[in-house]
Amino acid sequence: MAKKIIKNEAKEQNLIEGLLANTGQPIPKVADSTNAENRNSAPDSAWTHFTVICSIELVEKMKAIAQKEGFSIRDIVERSFKNSIASYESKHGKIKVKPKRQKNIADVF
Repeated sequence: MAKKIIKNEAKEQNLIEGLLANTGQPIPKVADSTNAENRNSAPDSAWTHFTVICSIELVEKMKAIAQKEGFSIRDIVERSFKNSIASYESKHGKIKVKPKRQKNIADVF
């Protein structure tokens, strides 16, 4: 199963707006991404789409925080992930992520 890579913020915002429009949820305001700390940490090609299932209460709280503070839901969730990973690594050591193997199409066919 191929992962969908989000190439830029405009595409991501369109995906969010489409999802929220289909569910009847209000569309949150998006902060200027040039000032967002996590936008500077990785190039646009390093983002991937990731789906999480969690309690309605957590989702509503994340949405409320994002809307109140003027950030995207992605910014809030990503910061939460980073904080959780940092906490884990401080207790258990740095996590080593193995690079994904890139195959050449000529090697497959």
